[in-house]
Amino acid sequence: MKKWLATAFICCYLGALTVGFLAHTFTFGVGSHPAMYFIVWDMFCGWSAHSSEMHLIAEGESGDFYRLTPAPWGDFVPFATGSRQDYDAHNMFTGKIAANILRHTSHEEMLRILVVEKSWPKKFNVPDNVWAQNYAEPKDVHFYYRVRAEVTPDGTTTGVRNSWLESQVARVMTDNPRLRQDARSNDSPYIVTRPTPNQGNSSPALPFKLSPNAQ
Repeated sequence: MKKWLATAFICCYLGALTVGFLAHTFTFGVGSHPAMYFIVWDMFCGWSAHSSEMHLIAEGESGDFYRLTPAPWGDFVPFATGSRQDYDAHNMFTGKIAANILRHTSHEEMLRILVVEKSWPKKFNVPDNVWAQNYAEPKDVHFYYRVRAEVTPDGTTTGVRNSWLESQVARVMTDNPRLRQDARSNDSPYIVTRPTPNQGNSSPALPFKLSPNAQ
């Protein structure tokens, strides 16, 4: 009996791993159910050496800019110290968050909302005493800002851009003379994009123009 149970357990275990491997390979049903998290290998694949935050900035008809986050009634912090907009890496819901804040506040007529990503190296997240024990230089944090999306006051996204890290990867690629030459000489250029949730294909970002002061 024990032998049969052990054999059944091994078969179920290997079968679950096979399902997860195939789902991840073909990008099929990866997020179809919370249980898929336990069989799809994605541990730490999204971790990087940089932290990031999302800030929602509204531009009024007067030309003034207003910070929508944190909201006047406080931020919703689902885990640790990050607000809910910080977990929206692909800007799928930031428009709804901004529109909800505008609906429940008094303000002038707004023209647009900018989703601004703030990034910095994670090593600066350590406490000051830990920093002093490991680094001789002062703890001088340098922040990087990038406009990720433009949204109308009703929450409709009119344009998106890739993240600061993805933009750095693109710059590294374009700074390579050989890759630039290959792109010019290749009749079939290609672009690597991130698959959209629950879809097997990829959708390109929507381009948009920024004002001269936006970066």
